[in-house]
Amino acid sequence: MGLLYILMFLSLWAMGIVFLVYSFKTNFWIGMTLIIGGMSSFTFSIHLVIVPFLQTYGWLSPIMSGALFELSAAAMNMYFYFFPFAACMGGLWIGALPSDKKRLLLSLLLAVPAAVLFTLHLLREPWSAFDVGTFRWWSGLYFVSGYAFYHIAFAREKDGYERRNKKRVAILFSFGTLWAFVSDYIGFVSLTMEEWRFDLVSNGTWKLNAVIILGLIAVIIYYTIKHGFLGIKLRIERERLDYSMRALTMGVSILNHSIKNEIQKINYLTEKTQGFIHAGQTDKSLHTIDQIHSVTAHLLDMVGRIKEKADDIVLSEGSVRVKELFAAVLLPMQPLLERRSVEVVQIQDEGGELTCDLLHLKETLSNLVHNAVDAMEEQGGTITLRAMKSKRHFIIEVKDTGCGIPKEQLGKIFEPFYTTKKNSSNHGLGLSYCMSVMRKHGGSLEIADTETGKGTSVMLHFPIRRYKQPAATAPAVASQTASVQQQPT
Repeated sequence: MGLLYILMFLSLWAMGIVFLVYSFKTNFWIGMTLIIGGMSSFTFSIHLVIVPFLQTYGWLSPIMSGALFELSAAAMNMYFYFFPFAACMGGLWIGALPSDKKRLLLSLLLAVPAAVLFTLHLLREPWSAFDVGTFRWWSGLYFVSGYAFYHIAFAREKDGYERRNKKRVAILFSFGTLWAFVSDYIGFVSLTMEEWRFDLVSNGTWKLNAVIILGLIAVIIYYTIKHGFLGIKLRIERERLDYSMRALTMGVSILNHSIKNEIQKINYLTEKTQGFIHAGQTDKSLHTIDQIHSVTAHLLDMVGRIKEKADDIVLSEGSVRVKELFAAVLLPMQPLLERRSVEVVQIQDEGGELTCDLLHLKETLSNLVHNAVDAMEEQGGTITLRAMKSKRHFIIEVKDTGCGIPKEQLGKIFEPFYTTKKNSSNHGLGLSYCMSVMRKHGGSLEIADTETGKGTSVMLHFPIRRYKQPAATAPAVASQTASVQQQPT
C-alpha cells in the first residue's frame, strides 16, 4: 500500500506540472488542484515508506527526521485546508464567469474561509493534529461550489472543441473531488501525527483511494491521448504534423527525381513500342502505348500534387469578407455541385472580415467541399457552410450529409498519403495540407462530428484576433440574410 501512495502523489504531481507547463495561465488552478490533491498521499508516503527505508539503512539523522516530519505536517495542512479551495478555483477559472475581474473578486472572497479555518487550526490545535469535524462542512461547500462552477463553464461554452473539453474536465474533476470529500473529509474523524507514528480515526473508506485516484489518472491520460484534454492533444498533434510535413518536404526533391526517371523510361518504351507497329503488331502496340501514356499522366499528376502540397506554406495575408470567401469557393464548383445534385446552404451567424491568406484558405475550403461531395451518394445531399464566433475562436464549419468517416480511420486521416478514397487520383494529401494551412494561421482543423451513414462536420478554428466584426449597422442586415441556399438546377 505504501508504494501505491508514492505512485499516487507522483502521478498527480506529474499531471499537474504538465498542465502548468502547457498553459500556466489557463490551467493554473487545474494544475494546483492536482498538485495539492497529491499532498495527502505524499504525507503518508513519508510516514509509511520513505522514513522506514531511511531508518533501515541508518540514513535518518535527527535533523533530517525533524525536517521530514515538518514537511509531512505542512503537506497535510495544505491538503486539508487548501485542496477544497483549489478545486473550487479550478471550476471558477476554467470559464464559469466571463470577466477576469469578477473571477478575481470572487476568488478573494472565497479565499477568506480557507484562510480563517487554517489560522484557527494553528491557534487551537497542534500543527500536526487535525480534528476534521471543524472544517468538514466548509470543505463540502467548496467542493459543491467547484462542481457547480465546472458545469456552468461547460454550459456557457459555445465552441464545439472547448465544450467537449470542459465536459470531460467537469465530469472527471467533479467525481475526483467528490470522492476526496467522501473518503477524507467525511471518512476521517481525526488524525494525529508524531515522529514516526500517526493515529487515524476513520471509517476506512480511504483504503480505496489508490484505486480511485490512479484510475482517474489513467482516464485523464486516455482522454489526453485519444480525444484531447485541456487542449494538450492539439499541441501534440501540431508537433507531430510539423515533423511529418518537414520530413515530407525534405523527401520531395528525391521523390520527384525518381519518378521522373521512371517517366523517361516509360516514354522511351513508348517510342520502342511504335516499332512493333511497323512490324505488323499494331493492335497490341497501340494498346500498350495507351497504357503507358495513362501511367505517365498519372505519375506526372502525382508528382505535381506532392510538390504542391508538401512545400512549406508561406502566408500572404490580407482581409477578406466572409461572404466573399464563401462565394470564391463555391462559384467555380457550381458545375460539379449541379452535376452531383448537391445543395449548398450558407449560414453566416457572423459576417465581418477575416485576416488570412485568401489563396490557401480558398484551397482549404475547396478541399473540404470536394471531400463532402465525394462522400455523397448518387442521389446527392446537402452541404452546409457556416461562419460563427465563440469567445476565443472564429469558426467556419463544413457539414455534409454524406457517408461519414469510420471510427477506425479517424486517427489516420490527417497523416500525409493516407486516404479513405478508392479513386487512384487521390493521394491522401488534402487534409494534411488543410491542417498545415490552419496551423500557419495559428488555428486548427477538427473533425467535430461524424457518423457512418449520416455525415461529417469539419470545423476550422481561427484565433479570434484574426476576425474583425462588421460595422454597427451590419448585424441587422446579416440577420435578414443569415441563410442563403444554392439550389441545383
